[in-house]
Amino acid sequence: MIRPLQALAITVPLLMLSCEAGQSAKQIPVVETIESVAFQTPPTQAPGQQGPSPALLQVKQGESFSLKARRIDPKGFTPSGSWTLELFKGEQLLAEWPAVSGYNSKQSADRLWSPGNGAPLPIGTYALGQPEPWGTDLWLNLEPQFETDRSGLGIHNCNPGSGCLCLPNRKDLETLADWVQATGIRKLTIID
Repeated sequence: MIRPLQALAITVPLLMLSCEAGQSAKQIPVVETIESVAFQTPPTQAPGQQGPSPALLQVKQGESFSLKARRIDPKGFTPSGSWTLELFKGEQLLAEWPAVSGYNSKQSADRLWSPGNGAPLPIGTYALGQPEPWGTDLWLNLEPQFETDRSGLGIHNCNPGSGCLCLPNRKDLETLADWVQATGIRKLTIID
């Protein structure tokens, strides 16, 4: 976010050189006042974005960890991914990762039908498996807890997308895996 600094006035002395025909250069003092300056505020990063820490793993009575995925843009795919995967402790957002679900051209396809129509994951609750190797990738199995023909679903690394929930950045997937192992999260909720 760009914000102007309020009531900032800086007087800056400048020395300019002036040359007139037939004379040597001479210094002319100039004073300028800058009324306001705009600056870029760095975006705040969620506290658990780099992974679990002992302090973040502590929970108060009644608190629990949850994992939710939702579309950022209801119209579908964007180059950076049209979804976000969010980790919460109670109501506090701990981490969020850009994600992709479904192919660009299949964002409005039937999300409950299978096999392999490339649609985004259906809305609902999924049992979440522990991270496991999947070739050179990681796989976190997703088992729908509702009636659907869809199967073989999971969270994995991808580019640009598929019918699963994909994290395009491998480091994000590894951080998610660390959180799942450290917290024992066993479900994912697809909101939209």
